[in-house]
Amino acid sequence: MKHLVLCLTAFLLTVQTLEAQSKKELAAMLTRDLEAYRQYTLAGDFDNSLQFMPPKMFEVVPRDSLKASMMHSMDNEYMTIQLTGLDFKEKKKINIKKAGAYYWTMIQYDGSMRMELKGEPGYKALMVTIFKNQLGAENVQMEGESTMKIALKNKRLIAYKDPASPRWSLIEDKRSEKGPTGEKQKILFETIMPEEVLKAVGNN
Repeated sequence: MKHLVLCLTAFLLTVQTLEAQSKKELAAMLTRDLEAYRQYTLAGDFDNSLQFMPPKMFEVVPRDSLKASMMHSMDNEYMTIQLTGLDFKEKKKINIKKAGAYYWTMIQYDGSMRMELKGEPGYKALMVTIFKNQLGAENVQMEGESTMKIALKNKRLIAYKDPASPRWSLIEDKRSEKGPTGEKQKILFETIMPEEVLKAVGNN
């Protein structure tokens, strides 16, 4: 009996050690992927940044259509947007959890962008008012009449790792947004996330 207890103890210690090693490796992979995602995103490199999108997203919106939509949102007849900052807060203390066959975690971040408004002065003034109301006047600084420097505070990514994938999938968590946009984001989030991860994330 004593021998059995010793064997079980040794087995459990081995399992715990392997799990710790696995999570350490996963954390290193996530840190690598977050840095790559940051660089691609700030460079406006959609071809490469989209590789971190949850695969089910492309079942909802074809990859080429999604890329075209993102490019148009960044540069159109109303505005030109340049992302200028993306700072992940938990790179050194990532808390990775298990959900079925998947691993997942939440990543807090701050960002910033520069927005050049186009069009008539009245339209520009309206857009400035809208963004100040949505993001807080303290997060919108004006440069002249047409340029907004916007701070994006306390944003959150959900990261999950499919064991069959060589990289982590990343998606911004917009479920807390208000109104019709928030409802649409919630439906999209629930559609593209693996069921196990969705249950584990819950209302966190």
